[in-house]
Amino acid sequence: MSVFPGKPAFAAKAALSAAALATVAATLAFGAATPAQAQYCEGTVHGLSRAYNLARGTGFLAVRAGPSAAAPMVHQLFNGDTVEITDKRGSWYFVGGDGFEGWAHRKWMSNSCGY
Repeated sequence: MSVFPGKPAFAAKAALSAAALATVAATLAFGAATPAQAQYCEGTVHGLSRAYNLARGTGFLAVRAGPSAAAPMVHQLFNGDTVEITDKRGSWYFVGGDGFEGWAHRKWMSNSCGY
């Protein structure tokens, strides 16, 4: 007996199977589009000079608009500051914190990411 009025039982099973396959395919496609770093990853700034000098670029870690030393500075970090790391490009981490985000050089950061 069919669960759909006027349709044979086999057609109903085929329709349910097709719907189930579509759901599984959509779920897999969504999972493939999810970032590889699903876990929380934290970075801590270390190794900077203790003497702050903006003109010389010492005593702070510049957070930049792009992954390049030539990109404009959008924020400054200091020894002990922690940030969330959400991406990596070469020697640069994409970081964010309280009201800012940008790229910081990995040389001055330890992390919980495993890279």
